[in-house]
Amino acid sequence: MNFRGLVAGLMLLGGVAWAQEISFSRDVFPILADRCFACHGPDAGDRKAKLRLDRADGPEGAYRERKEVAAIKPGDLAASELWARVSATDEEERMPPADAHQKPLTERELD
Repeated sequence: MNFRGLVAGLMLLGGVAWAQEISFSRDVFPILADRCFACHGPDAGDRKAKLRLDRADGPEGAYRERKEVAAIKPGDLAASELWARVSATDEEERMPPADAHQKPLTERELD
């Protein structure tokens, strides 16, 4: 799966209505780039948890399963670890972590 597949998967996470209102390139990609790519992007030297959120497929891609958990499970928000982590209220579970010196996502960004 290519980057377009990742885009489609992210759009499906929130359902069809969400996909019609949100532009991936305008609304989602900047959040991932700002808050996630430092630890889960293209730089192998800085990558954490062997997870790339800038790619859908591959051994470190967002759709891969590790210990039976997928970072992004297209069409299944509840089964997507990305959603569980960015929306967690427990500071130990929430991404981005406090020690990354990134602000947690705002309610608007989560919506």
